[in-house]
Amino acid sequence: MGPSSPQYADLLLLDDILPLDFSPFRTLEYGHYLSFFNAVLLSLENWHVYVGNETFTESLAALPVDPSVKPRIRRFNEGDGIAARLAYVTFLNNAMTLLPYFTERGLPFILQLYPGGTFDLEQAETDERLRQVLLSPLCRKVIVTQTVSQRYITERIGCDPEKIEFIYGGVFESRVNFDFLKDKVVYGRDKDTLDLCFVAHRYGTNFAAKGYDHFVTVARALARDDPRLRFHVVGNYTADDLPLGDAAARFTFHGRRPSDFFRSFYPRMDAIIAVNRPFAEVPGAFDGFPTGACIEAGLHGVLNCINDPLGLNVAFTDRQDIALLDDEPEHSIALLRELLAAPQGLYDLAYAGWRKFHEVFDVDKQLWARTRIIARELARPEALIVRPRPRPSGLDGITDNVLSYWRDQVRSLQEALKESERRYAALIDLYRFPGIKSACGWAALRAGRRAWPLLSRTRQKWRTRLADIRALLRRRLP
Repeated sequence: MGPSSPQYADLLLLDDILPLDFSPFRTLEYGHYLSFFNAVLLSLENWHVYVGNETFTESLAALPVDPSVKPRIRRFNEGDGIAARLAYVTFLNNAMTLLPYFTERGLPFILQLYPGGTFDLEQAETDERLRQVLLSPLCRKVIVTQTVSQRYITERIGCDPEKIEFIYGGVFESRVNFDFLKDKVVYGRDKDTLDLCFVAHRYGTNFAAKGYDHFVTVARALARDDPRLRFHVVGNYTADDLPLGDAAARFTFHGRRPSDFFRSFYPRMDAIIAVNRPFAEVPGAFDGFPTGACIEAGLHGVLNCINDPLGLNVAFTDRQDIALLDDEPEHSIALLRELLAAPQGLYDLAYAGWRKFHEVFDVDKQLWARTRIIARELARPEALIVRPRPRPSGLDGITDNVLSYWRDQVRSLQEALKESERRYAALIDLYRFPGIKSACGWAALRAGRRAWPLLSRTRQKWRTRLADIRALLRRRLP
C-alpha cells in the first residue's frame, strides 16, 4: 500500500530498528502488538548505525514474526496516509525525533522509557528532551522499568505521577525450550570444566563500561589455582584487547552472535559475570538491572554474578537467587572461589535464580502489563465530532431543508452509536486476551472495572443526545 493510500489504525508503532532482528525485545513486543491490535509499524530504518547494510525488504522477509502481520510493517515514508488513534514508541531519542510528527498530527503517544537511547542522568540536554516529550499534552503515558527512572522524571522533570506506569524489567522471551532439571549441562556429570562467561557489546575502546576489565582480572586470578575453569566472551572483543596472561589458553572469544546462538550456549555456562559502571562510557548513561544479557542467561539457568551500583534491584535476593558483586575485583575473586569450591551449591543457587527469573520476567506477565496500558488508552472516551452542513435558520420554517438537516443529524448519531457499541464489544474481547495465559488479566480487570464506567458514560451521553434530537423532531414535525 503506497503512501497516498489512506488507512485507519488504532495503534501506530514507530521504531528505528525493526524489521531488522537485532534487538529481540522489539521483535517480541512489537510482533505481539501487531498480532493483537489493529496496528501498523513504521520503520525509521536507522539500523545502519549498529550493523551492516541489510535492506528493508531482506530484513522484513527474515523477521521472525507471524507472516500475516508483515504487510503492516512499512517504511516511515509509506505512512503519510495512515490515520491512527494512538502511537507507541520506545527510547527517548526516538520520541524526541518523532515529537514534531506527533505534534503536527495531534497524535497522542505512549513512551516506553528504557535506559539508553540518550536517556542520560544529570545531563542538561537530556533534561530538556525529557521535558519536551513528557510534558507534552500528547504524552498520555510513560512506561518506566527502573526505579531510578521513575524518581528522576518525577522529581527532576516534574512529570505528572499519573502519567507514569512502573513495570519492572523488560520483554524477554521466557518461553525458552530449557528445563533446568533436564537440560542443564552440569560439571562432574556432563562435563569436566566449570564455565564462566561475559556477554556484552563494546562501544569504542571502553573496556570498563560493561566490566570486561573486571572479568579479565577475576579470570586471571581464578585460573592460577583452578584448572577446571574456562572463560567465554561473547561480543565484539578480541584476545588482543587486554592482557590475558597465563589464562589466555582458557579463553574462547565467540564474537558477536545472533540470539539463536544462546540456546545452546547458555545451558553449558555455569555463571555470567557482569560488573557495570554507570556513567563510564557516556556521562549519565546507565544500564538496567539486570542487563538484557543477564536476564537471558538467567532464563537459561546461568547463575547471575552481578553488581547493582545504582540500587535498582527490587526483585532478587543476594545468595538466594543471585550473587551480588561490587566493583572490587578481590571481592569477586573471593566470592567466586567460594562458589566454585562447591559446585552443587552453585547449581542450587543457579536453580533458584532460574525459577526467580521466570517469575519476574515471564513474557506473558510483561506483555499483559503493557497491553493493558495501551488498551486503556484506546478505551478513553472521545468527544463526538459531527460535521453537518450549516444548521438552517429559524426563518426557514418546517421545510424540506430543515427536515433533511435533522434527519442527517439523527443518521450521524445513529452511526456514531453503532461505532461506540462496536468498540465497546471489541474492547471487552480485547481484555479477555486469549493469547496470554496470565490469570491476573481478565479477572483483575473485571474486579477493577476501571475502563467500563468511562465507556458506559460515553455510550449513555450519545444515547441521550440522540433521544433529545428525536424528541425535538417529534415536536417540530407535523
